[in-house]
Amino acid sequence: MQYSEFQGKQISRLGFGLMRLPVIDQDQSKVDYDKTEEMVLYAYENGINYFDTAYPYHNGFSEKTLGQILTNNHLHGKFNVATKLFTLAIDEPGFDPRKMLEEQLTRLQADHIDFYLVHGLQGARWDTLRDNWDIQNFLRKIKEEGLVRHVGFSFHDEYPSFVKIMDDFDWEFAQIQYNYLDNEIQAGDAGVAYAREKGVPLVVMEPLKGGSLILPDFPEVEAAKQKHGLADVSNAELALRYIYDQPGFLTVLSGMSTLEQLKENIEITDRCHLGMMDDEARACIDEIRQILNQEGTIPCTSCRYCCDGCPQKIAIPSAFRFYNEGKRFHNPQSQLRNFNRTCTNLADCVDCGQCVKACPQHLDIPALLKEVRSYFGE
Repeated sequence: MQYSEFQGKQISRLGFGLMRLPVIDQDQSKVDYDKTEEMVLYAYENGINYFDTAYPYHNGFSEKTLGQILTNNHLHGKFNVATKLFTLAIDEPGFDPRKMLEEQLTRLQADHIDFYLVHGLQGARWDTLRDNWDIQNFLRKIKEEGLVRHVGFSFHDEYPSFVKIMDDFDWEFAQIQYNYLDNEIQAGDAGVAYAREKGVPLVVMEPLKGGSLILPDFPEVEAAKQKHGLADVSNAELALRYIYDQPGFLTVLSGMSTLEQLKENIEITDRCHLGMMDDEARACIDEIRQILNQEGTIPCTSCRYCCDGCPQKIAIPSAFRFYNEGKRFHNPQSQLRNFNRTCTNLADCVDCGQCVKACPQHLDIPALLKEVRSYFGE
């Protein structure tokens, strides 16, 4: 395993994201403890020392499962645990950052958290936390009290908000969504450069775009790789090479669901290093980007006009988004988890036609919902 230096610590370049753990009966609350324990132990024994979870992952059972594994195997203090203050709950009654942190410590069966992030920040949410919740002093205080070792934030907004948040506090690290297809959205390349300029190391999430960039059935992509001499490189490895080639990243999180995925990611990471992408590899990435951006999908704009009059309260834009992403990457499996969590009632459509009348794109939504259901195997 290769490592990055961070304030005198060595952090594994591959981090274990605990958001897509193996579950029982497709129930996100039923984490398969035995399989997860096997993966965590294998990761630790093979040099991974950064494990990333969050308050809402697996409806709270990601933190609880990790805490139980840490206790049962006497691993407290043996590796770095990262978790997050769930700021998306800011408008819910009873939101209290300190109580949430205390609950997380209980779930993790720990007396401190190594890396603590303010979760999913956007510009407006940061303004509210700063101005109404005095979040800056809260972060300073919990660090002074030894409840957390390092403070950072994870980000889901556009570049100007990234700069504003980065400049508003003395962050020790930040976490961004970044891969070769998302390099010009959210923080993007500009955010990577800005963080590097400020000396703030970045944790990368979604390096494979939730598994989408595995591209298991895509002849055009395979032809592009063949053309550029990369036919023997898996799509997953090509995506990870793109990130590992660049400086300034503390660790790269992979949300692994099986032991096989874990082993593959460790092997890939061991082969990767800074500066490994040559001109042919970069040209191949550019060509794959063009291929993926040409894929035809349902032309839904997520305006949500269809939702207002739907008697069954079907999440129509979400269903179309997951379908589009699966189609775009020729990989329905990459979207199945999101689909199963969000689109539980598509079969309840009564074909009333309210959505069709409301749709500015004049889509035959009931027929398209049937296509979506068929695509995901319902």
